Amino acid sequence: MPRSKPSKPEASAISCTAPCTPPPCAARSCPMRTIERAAVLLVAGVLAACGGGSTPVPAQAAPPPADLHDGDLHIHATAVNTLALPEKVTRTYGIPRGEQTWMLLVTTRQGEEGRDVAVPAKVSATARDLQGRKIEIPMRELRTGDGLLDNVGTFSITPPDTLQFTVQVTPVGAQTRTLTFTREVAK
Repeated sequence: MPRSKPSKPEASAISCTAPCTPPPCAARSCPMRTIERAAVLLVAGVLAACGGGSTPVPAQAAPPPADLHDGDLHIHATAVNTLALPEKVTRTYGIPRGEQTWMLLVTTRQGEEGRDVAVPAKVSATARDLQGRKIEIPMRELRTGDGLLDNVGTFSITPPDTLQFTVQVTPVGAQTRTLTFTREVAK
């Protein structure tokens, strides 16, 4: 039986002494390189996600007050974080400043806009958060140096939340009016 011919000539059987380098695509398919790259990307992503604090959010304008007009009687109510108030105002009103301390201010005026006068009134107020918890807001009468009469109360809330306020105002010698409004408590 005849022998088969060798597939390569004898000269090609000489071995090469040059260092063996893998083809360029072999490095890309190496599982260890892929794992290292994934680990680096994962660590970078985690570090970016829990970075050193959030970017400061610019102050937002306070929402307009809730209003109730009944003839020439005007009732305005507004809720604001006490940190948004100048220190002079919080001192004048005798209220504490704090990240979780909010102020409810209720004004009762009678007469034509611009010529209205402060009207003494008994004010009671509550708020409900998104979970239905009731927050009693103790209100007190406050007379300022310029002759105005307001009702002010403070309460604590942990943001973010949404509050539904119910304010009952009974001006001296008049019937009780109820004002309801909602405010977002942003973080």
